[in-house]
Amino acid sequence: MLISTVEKEALSPYMRKIADDLYPRVDPLFMPHFERYMGLLGNAPEHAERFFPYYFGIWFDNKLGPRITELARLAIANGTQCQLCLAVRYTAEVGEADVAALPGIDASTLTPAERAVVRFATHFGNDHHQVTAEHFEDLQRHFSDEQITELLLWSAMALGLGRILKVAQLVDDSCPLPARDGSARTETIAAA
Repeated sequence: MLISTVEKEALSPYMRKIADDLYPRVDPLFMPHFERYMGLLGNAPEHAERFFPYYFGIWFDNKLGPRITELARLAIANGTQCQLCLAVRYTAEVGEADVAALPGIDASTLTPAERAVVRFATHFGNDHHQVTAEHFEDLQRHFSDEQITELLLWSAMALGLGRILKVAQLVDDSCPLPARDGSARTETIAAA
């Protein structure tokens, strides 16, 4: 780790409540990483207390719904191979068969709308230079402009927080950043 973290007992009461709510959702194998992540945010409790309402709002209170939101998060995590991000499940609406389908998009597990989101999120997370007007046309067949904007905001949040974990060395090298040209992680995803 490149920066100190605050122990759970020393977190602000607000941050301890957040930790208590989230810890049961984390795979025990990755709990040390998640505790360090919460401890990092605990270094700036005033900002964390402003950040979490937005974070949880764009995550859990959007018009995309929990399944689409989770698929987008996991598509980004699958591309970056962030083991901590991949280890956590936030909704029972996304099963392991769905997660296993993300690298190649198995049409039998995802709807056309879900495939559009996963295609977009995969490129957003791996090499945003590959996001084209075609991605937006595909999204517009299924989602309103408001929902697409929520997807953009959520994708930025999921990717950015994953990057914080990596650059602050809260996770190890099993969480690599993709190659600049996107070739290391970007999968070809067929349109429906």
